[in-house]
Amino acid sequence: MDFDEFRGRVEAIDKLGSAGDDRALLEELLALAGSDLPDLDRARLLSQAAAAHERLGETDRALAAYDRAAALETPHRRFQAAFRKSDYLMRLGRKDESRDILKALLERPEATLSERHSFEARLKLLRRVA
Repeated sequence: MDFDEFRGRVEAIDKLGSAGDDRALLEELLALAGSDLPDLDRARLLSQAAAAHERLGETDRALAAYDRAAALETPHRRFQAAFRKSDYLMRLGRKDESRDILKALLERPEATLSERHSFEARLKLLRRVA
């Protein structure tokens, strides 16, 4: 896929998102995530799909999409999907699972000081959340 095709498809996805049509949005996101795009582009699309699943109340599918995105990011030493999954688990009240992810992220040597601060802040928040 060349950049112009990619840009056109992303613009169409943005319009579906703005229209609030999460079913159609998911169809497009998952189709594009299954293409020959680079891993990090596909990971971003899968994270967007996870958010759409969240809005639709499809918890298992959202978590699976975050896991797929994280699997694509990990070899590139990225972890945005894992961080988002941790936030989602926290919103679901699954504090222990959220905490485990954040602790693992804190151990990643490639995390910047700023990222580490964010992880620690979330861990503090988890201690305060009832």
